[in-house]
Parts: sequence; C-alpha cells; structure tokens
Amino acid sequence: MINSGTKIRRAAWAGQFYPGNPENLKRMIDQYLDSAPMLDVGGRIIGLVSPHAGYQYSGATAAAGYKQLMDVDFTHVIVIAPSHAELFPGVSIYDGDYYETPLGLIPVDKKLAADIASHGDMLRLSELGHRTSTDRAEHSLEVQLPFLQRVAANDFKLVPMVFHDYSVAICRQLANAIVESIGDKKVVIVASSDLYHGYSYDECLETDRRTVQGITSMDGEEFCLYANKGIYQACGAGPIAVLLMVGESLGADRAIVVDQTNSADVTGAIGGWTVGYASVLVVKEGK
Repeated sequence: MINSGTKIRRAAWAGQFYPGNPENLKRMIDQYLDSAPMLDVGGRIIGLVSPHAGYQYSGATAAAGYKQLMDVDFTHVIVIAPSHAELFPGVSIYDGDYYETPLGLIPVDKKLAADIASHGDMLRLSELGHRTSTDRAEHSLEVQLPFLQRVAANDFKLVPMVFHDYSVAICRQLANAIVESIGDKKVVIVASSDLYHGYSYDECLETDRRTVQGITSMDGEEFCLYANKGIYQACGAGPIAVLLMVGESLGADRAIVVDQTNSADVTGAIGGWTVGYASVLVVKEGK
C-alpha cells in the first residue's frame, strides 16, 4: 500500500527512450534478451557497464549484458549513473522510496542508501539529479531499470545514485563506501555509460577501442585519470571507475566485453553524430 507521504521518482522518459506501454516494453526487452547469447562467465558477476541511449540504438547491447544476470541470485542493485544536466558537488544518492517504470515500482533500500552516504563527506542523500521537474530530467539511470525488472528472478531493492565530478577522490570515496556498506548482501552494480560522442565514425572506433581496453585493464584509478585527460571517452567514466574500484576490493579478476557497437553501425547511417556503446561484465572467479 502506497501512502500519501511516499516519495516516488516517476518515469520521465517512458514513450521516448523506451516504450511507455508495459506490454510493448516487455516485448521489446524480451526480444533483445532472446537474441543475446548466454555466456559461461566462469565466476560471480560483481557488476556491469551498460549503455543508456534510446533502446532502438543501444538496447541490444544493453540486453547482451543483462542477459548474463538471468541466472544470478541478487537482492540489491546499485545503479551508478552520470548526471548530465543537473550539476552539484559530490554524489547524490536518492532519498526517496521508489523509482518508477512502466513495469512497476522498484523499492529503494533506504537503509543501505543511508549507510553508503554516511561513509564520506562527498556523498549525500538527495533528490538532486533524480528530479523529473527540471528542464532535463536524467535518463541515464532510468533506462537501466526495465532491463533489471525483466531479468531479475526475484524482487530486488535499488540504490540509485548520480554524479558528474569524476575526480579520483570522489570515485574512491564512493567505491570504499559501497564496499564497507554492502556486507553479505547479494549485490550487483550497474555503471551506466555510453562511450564516444562525436561526428567521426573512425574516431569513434579508435576512441572506443582505447576506452574498452581501459575498462578491461581493471584499474579504476587509472581509468578515472585517463578519462579526465580525454584519453578515454565515456559520459559515465566516474561510474565505470567506481565499479572497477569496487571490483578490485571484492577480488574481481577480469572484465568481459559482452557486446560493443555504436549508433552508426546500428542504424547503418555512417556520418553525422555518432555514439559508442559497450556492455562489459566485471567478474570474480568462483561463485
């Protein structure tokens, strides 16, 4: 029962980045998932990097990563996403009760959110970057959620967070806070990010090659530094760095590129604005 004081982050991009009709949304996601291979990753999935463009562009790539969670027993998902439009210091961890999609409400684990926020002066409970009342509501976190709702074997709780200052200090503080707070919870971390943005198809291929190679190097601090220097390009470079740092602390030993493409290859329109996409798993050997 939802009472009048419940704080819900309403779906802002349903009908634009993805279908607003629940049945159409299920059908689209399930078609992407059915077309994606199930891999033997040989270990426990700590988290994944997943793109956040409109589903017609990056949905198949996102599904390739999310398909691998269908056999994973998880109770919590921490989604770390860039804040593209609303700028603020540090990391904003959502302070409300639910995130909404056309497939239903996802409960926020407010205790875990508060625990993470309590571990650093650059972390806060807030609705900054989560609000739908701004001129440009954030899409990068929202578009991940319907995929999670379709692949989860059981109900799960969410900890949604966004930020835009990708300094090593902030990324390290957030990564440490996550590791210190999750305890024995069955957690998956999603780092929401697209890759290259620009007008050169050839540059997209080369830049994304470097960036993905940086992810698979499994060095979160180096990834953060190189992204800030422009050597790597990812709008979610900070979320990726945090995932790699958490993975390092939890004993992850490899990153597996599940799928990689770009908007030009998806649409067949080479030339003009191009965005790169990749799904990458961070995996720890054993179960």
